[in-house]
Parts: sequence; structure tokens; C-alpha cells
Amino acid sequence: MISRKIFILLTRMPDNGSKAMRLVTRFSYTHASIGLEEDMNTFYSFICKGFIVEKITRYLRPDREPFPCLLYEMEVSEEVYQNIKEMLNIFVENKKILRYSYLGIALGLMHISYKSRYHYFCSQFVADILKNSKAAYLKKDSELYMPKDFRNLQGVSVRFQGDLQGMLRQFHILPPLPT
Repeated sequence: MISRKIFILLTRMPDNGSKAMRLVTRFSYTHASIGLEEDMNTFYSFICKGFIVEKITRYLRPDREPFPCLLYEMEVSEEVYQNIKEMLNIFVENKKILRYSYLGIALGLMHISYKSRYHYFCSQFVADILKNSKAAYLKKDSELYMPKDFRNLQGVSVRFQGDLQGMLRQFHILPPLPT
């Protein structure tokens, strides 16, 4: 049986929303994205502007401190991998109608499950993709998943922990540092 890899990327941005989220959840990482092994520079998620296809290299600027990140890896079957790919394509095709769920994240932080069609917050979106593709069994509703909850998923392992620059160098997306 052929297995493929998917990735869950947790990051912490240097903004006020991220600082507030960190205080509330008491977890170092405040944003979750999902990616496929075929392109380690591309991840999918939700931010305040809605659904986004994130090119991680866009966050690297000389005037900005590197973002801390934690990359989880999960092996899935080819069938599950293709299911995830199809789901992500549907999100890309419907990008214009997808919105960030401010109410969902607020209620989720209070452990109240709330789902609204076309509205997601980042970790809910990642959890929903994992659940609906059958990549992972979730112990609670995807609407209650926060970035810290991915560490407890069966089958995930830490692939990288550090900053985005280091991660991109490890995956050969950035050139190595001069010696």
C-alpha cells in the first residue's frame, strides 16, 4: 500500500490577534494550516480575510523576525491523500464565498460547538479536512479544535520545530545559509 504525507503547520504571527489567542489558549502556536507533500511552500487555511492559499516564503522579509513554527507530519493512504486534494480544490474554487468565522472561534474557545456554512477558522478548517477525508479520527467536533489539539492526534509526528526560515531550508525551498 502506497502512503503519502500530509502536513499540519502551526505558526505564531507577530500580531495582536495572535498575542490574544496565545494568552487565552496558553499555547505557543496560534494558527493552523494544512499542506501536501508535493509542495512544501503551499499551505491552505483561513485568516481574517477568509480562505487563503499560503505561500510560506511570502512571510520571509528582512525587516521581520522569523515566525516560530511546528510542523506535524501524517502518513495517509493514496485514497485519503486524493480526497484531501479534491477537498482543497473545492475550497480554492469557492474562495470568493468563504469567510472567517469570528463567532465560531469565540464560541470554540468557550468549548461551544458552532458551525456556519461557508465560515471557518483556521484550526476548525484543518480538523474538518482531516475528519471528512478520513485521515484522522477526531475526539471532538472540528468546531472545537484549536491549534494545540493537533498534538494529540493519533498518527501525527513532529517533523520540524523552529522558525519558518529553518523549515524552508530543511525542505530545500530556500538555499542553505552560507558557511
